[in-house]
Amino acid sequence: MKEKIDINLVKALRKRTAAGVVSCRDALIDTGGDLDSAVKRLHERHLLPAAIERRPTAEGLIAFLVDGRCGVIVELAAETDFTARNPLFQQAAQAIARTTFTVGGELADTLAAPSPDGQGDIAGYVRRLAAAFGENIHVRRASILRTENGLIGAYAHNPPVPGLARMVALVAISGHAPGSSGNLVAKKLAMHVVGAAPLWSSVNHVPPSIRDQKRLRIDDDREHSLDEREVSSAIEARLERFYDQTVLPRQRYLLDPSMTVAEFLAAEAGSDAHIEGFVCFRIGEDAAHDARVAEAAEFEWTFGNDWSDERPSKLTAIGNERVFEISPRGPKLRDDRDAVDLINAAWSGGATIIALPVERLSTDFFPLSTRKAGTILQKFSNFGTRVAIVGDISSELSASSALRDFVYESNHRGQVVFVPDLQALTQGLRRSQHDNGDTA
Repeated sequence: MKEKIDINLVKALRKRTAAGVVSCRDALIDTGGDLDSAVKRLHERHLLPAAIERRPTAEGLIAFLVDGRCGVIVELAAETDFTARNPLFQQAAQAIARTTFTVGGELADTLAAPSPDGQGDIAGYVRRLAAAFGENIHVRRASILRTENGLIGAYAHNPPVPGLARMVALVAISGHAPGSSGNLVAKKLAMHVVGAAPLWSSVNHVPPSIRDQKRLRIDDDREHSLDEREVSSAIEARLERFYDQTVLPRQRYLLDPSMTVAEFLAAEAGSDAHIEGFVCFRIGEDAAHDARVAEAAEFEWTFGNDWSDERPSKLTAIGNERVFEISPRGPKLRDDRDAVDLINAAWSGGATIIALPVERLSTDFFPLSTRKAGTILQKFSNFGTRVAIVGDISSELSASSALRDFVYESNHRGQVVFVPDLQALTQGLRRSQHDNGDTA
């Protein structure tokens, strides 16, 4: 007769492993009711169903290691942030990064390398880790960055412990002047990469297909009254704006938007300094996801809403402020890349603040759970560009205390403000100038 096991233990084991009732019961009997041991037993018997391997892994940690002229970066994915904060998981991520460095950066070679605990290979080590936590845990991707004569800088955003974070970038530079603080410069560039999300390290790396698509789009959209010389000029102008937003050296440097990344590098490391390459991982993005994002980005940059062409319905001077007033009619601001387009357009007009009507925001902007508002508004903050969200959002505020708190904090800080109409914005700007003694 089978030994009786507490049904609550069976439920707990099923929740952790998704295995069947009988398998869970037998594993608990074999391990004397020890839940963690039962998870391991199910794994040893290969009774953890394939369903657990299909669970989404939106959490985890990025581990990185830089030694001399070589750096590696690895993502160890998990289901929950609780697991990612566990010291055992963190130690495993660091150990896997060291192995990746040793084998030369290839994911397949990493998984086939000897396990740090001496039991089999890394692939088996990760499976045992998954069994211990009862979660889908796997090494999602790995990459390596090398330089022959330069150096590599790394930036980890809010690391829980050294060598680990949710967002990490590595940047390789070379040609820096002797005596310059090359390591600090490379680290600052890695910080920029995390914040600005460039796509390429030079214009030469932009695929010809994308350049051709941009030219095709502009050529198709041209007014028939334009002659070929005017069309060619418009095409090149659009491409230049595209490069300014997506190519690392041409982006505005986040810590000082008055200069480009290339200008910052030359000023800090010498005119011969240049960027050899970069790599950036963010938790929850795998290679397939990156490919889809890149494909979507290419399509949107080519055929989507190009906010870099946005023209103000009115550019208003209020004292020393120039307000870039956007028309309420037009395409929605969909993401942070649209925000960068808009910032570029505002800068081109010499504006100091953007007045963005709520009508130009998508319906998922105000529910904070979508994180769209935070992502888009952070881009304005990163580029030091003030923005006023103009319009009535009283119904959204009444439905969300979190949104009310968000609006209050934003208005208090002043980088992003929410106002009911343009008149309120004008009065606020004039009041601020009066308080600061600036009535120019």
